[in-house]
Amino acid sequence: MRPTLTSFCVAAAELAIHAAAASSSGCGTNPSLSNGLNYMDVNGQSREYIIQAPDNYDASTPHKLVIGYHWRDGTMNNVVENGFYGLSSLAGDVPTVFIAPQGLSNGWANTNGDDITFTDQLVEAIESSFCIDQDRRFATGWSWGGGMSYSVACSRADVFRAVAVLSGAEISGCDGGSVPIAYFGQHGISDSVLSVELGRTLRDHYAQVNGCDAATPPEPGVGSGTHVVTDYTGCAEGYPVQWVAFDGDHEPLPSDGGSSDSFTPGLIWEFFSQF
Repeated sequence: MRPTLTSFCVAAAELAIHAAAASSSGCGTNPSLSNGLNYMDVNGQSREYIIQAPDNYDASTPHKLVIGYHWRDGTMNNVVENGFYGLSSLAGDVPTVFIAPQGLSNGWANTNGDDITFTDQLVEAIESSFCIDQDRRFATGWSWGGGMSYSVACSRADVFRAVAVLSGAEISGCDGGSVPIAYFGQHGISDSVLSVELGRTLRDHYAQVNGCDAATPPEPGVGSGTHVVTDYTGCAEGYPVQWVAFDGDHEPLPSDGGSSDSFTPGLIWEFFSQF
């Protein structure tokens, strides 16, 4: 059957509706927030965060949103300095707004859900100021920042499309955790701070929630200087689980033996970019 003009119009209308639904209220307006340091009140506490929007920001183009949480005793400035775990340099011409929030006492205790509330308000503030694609919100972090990213996965799977948890553990709470979300996990097999078993537990949880086939991913041997990437099979469509085990300790941007470049940023960016 040949498509009719009516069918083309209906399809176009459906696409327009979807596009409108995925675009934040900040589209088509001049940003009310500026690059650099910003403040907001969260439950009576002043919270800080850094915005890094493209120099050629276009308010008519929906942007990816990437939130990078710092590690224990780290700061939002550290995240900016390391290029949001190496992702900002990979964004290239892909319109992306990066956000680095600051944890209380340089951590993410998430007491009474305060840091999740902070995240909620961040998303609202950024999306009312900038043009954000609401189907492409992402969170990542290392160590305690990984724990915070896991907490986001648990409680805000309906808000974020995917998370990348680097050497994390359930240390910022998990309110919920029963809704699928695309999950990237990375951990060193000799992690002396948060053992690899803790990372495997987080991975196994989302492999189950996402309906993936049961598996025991291979891991590199100690002293091999390598990493092994495992893509789970059988996961619900749109909710992949990827596990990266590397021969190393507690580090955010590891590299294989003999290489000075970390494999982590490219793997995360590729994982996020499939959506």
